[in-house]
Amino acid sequence: MRLAATADDLRARALRLLARREYSRQELASKLLSKPMPQPKRHRTRQSEERSRANDFAPDPHANDVYEPPTESEVNALLDDLEQSNMLSDNRYAEMRTRLRAPRYGDSRLRQELTQKGIDRDTIAAVIAEQPDELSRCREIWLKKFGRLPQDMNERAKQTRHLASRGFAMRIIQQVIRGEGRTDGTNDIENSLD
Repeated sequence: MRLAATADDLRARALRLLARREYSRQELASKLLSKPMPQPKRHRTRQSEERSRANDFAPDPHANDVYEPPTESEVNALLDDLEQSNMLSDNRYAEMRTRLRAPRYGDSRLRQELTQKGIDRDTIAAVIAEQPDELSRCREIWLKKFGRLPQDMNERAKQTRHLASRGFAMRIIQQVIRGEGRTDGTNDIENSLD
């Protein structure tokens, strides 16, 4: 027998997901539409346990039940309701995601990740503007990983590739690798390590 999930089941599942962490609207919709609702657990009472022992070999009448995924309109209606009650917020998700990822990644990587999660450009720009500047974040990562200026072209290429893979702009990477833009007025980053 094919069973459709009820609105209450769908809402309960969405709230369970949101209780664990923030989701963007697109991400939560995808999660809710991706698979059918799980079969509801049946509460066992003392009487039902006695009946099940007596009918150990009786077939489960719900064993072949198939739960269909919810429709897109059902999910959109639920998401609208969750947004109105402020339980779901793309702004809050973007702030959380950026705050967690900014210490390790550059602005272009953060923009890409948020765009993939369905966050609009204005929200992305506002959230990234609140983070520490990209140069200081890049310098911190560079100091932790390498800590000294490159001695040859191979080392320079290795440092550049590492920082570029983290999503930092090439002009920022070049400033860090050259030791430019120090706040203490010196151009030699190695002095800060002593």
